Amino acid sequence: MQGLRRLLLVLLAAMAAAGIVGASGTGETAGATKKVVIAFSPGVTTNPFYVAMQYGAVTAAKKYDIDLMWQGAQQWDFNQQAVAIQGMLAKKPAAVILSPTDPNALNQLLKQAGQQGALVITTDTDINDDSFAIRKQWIGSDNVLGGRLAGEALAKAINGKGDAALMGALVGVTTNEDRYTGFKEALAKYPDIKIVTTQYSNDDQATAAAQMQSVLLAHPNLAGAFGVDTPTAHGCAVAIKNAGKAGKIVLVGFDSQPLEGQDLKDGVTTMLVTQGPYQMGYLAVENAYKYVTGEVKQLTPKITTEMYVITAQNVNDPETAKWVYQTELPK
Repeated sequence: MQGLRRLLLVLLAAMAAAGIVGASGTGETAGATKKVVIAFSPGVTTNPFYVAMQYGAVTAAKKYDIDLMWQGAQQWDFNQQAVAIQGMLAKKPAAVILSPTDPNALNQLLKQAGQQGALVITTDTDINDDSFAIRKQWIGSDNVLGGRLAGEALAKAINGKGDAALMGALVGVTTNEDRYTGFKEALAKYPDIKIVTTQYSNDDQATAAAQMQSVLLAHPNLAGAFGVDTPTAHGCAVAIKNAGKAGKIVLVGFDSQPLEGQDLKDGVTTMLVTQGPYQMGYLAVENAYKYVTGEVKQLTPKITTEMYVITAQNVNDPETAKWVYQTELPK
């Protein structure tokens, strides 16, 4: 009997050393730690801007061995985004990262995330909460600066005089509103430039094309236009090209999706102000991980990522290629 007991003790010790039996008796590997779970909800899942952001987020998740949940909607809709976030909250993530599709509508849901103990970080767009009472960090572009860059480029291209159109997309979304502000600020310095119309495409390419067509008819002497995002800028390019006015009207676009790049190469678009969505996604996941694991005790409230200007002169440069958004995740 003594020999049998001794044998059993030796076997149990060996199994514990191999991690087969945990010290708690739960069957889990001794010393094993659970992966950090991070929820990420983009503005639109299929938009190349957010595909590039997802690439950055996935890259960071692989580096830090994070369980990353990526869920959103195929269209810009805060109700659908709320459903996605609610579903992820049920899994008790350590952090919630999102590009809000509305500056106010999701705040109550984000408060719920905070009450669950989740860190909240916003990327690109933001919520109306300057006190950082809900989210602890925002990562994105200086969109007022981006609007100014677009306005200055347009003003110089039309020699400081003429009629211009502000072709907007969405009302109330922080990134769009900031671009409108920057564009108007830039053109305010040029008394001989007049913004003759402001349109809102609701982020729809076909709507933007129809609006641009109407603007061209109403203002035959239009000198330039600013398309505030990809669907709007490309829609404007389609209308300008169809009207036979490619190269005759200065079109400045925002972002650098493949369609916009082709418009630039075709001579329809004059310049693109582009952002770094990969950097946004990577930093958001990395910073969330470091905060929830205690590696850092405090987050910088706002991080501004880089911007880049693409023109006909640099569109084929190797550096420019890094700023063109992906349409699918690299394999």
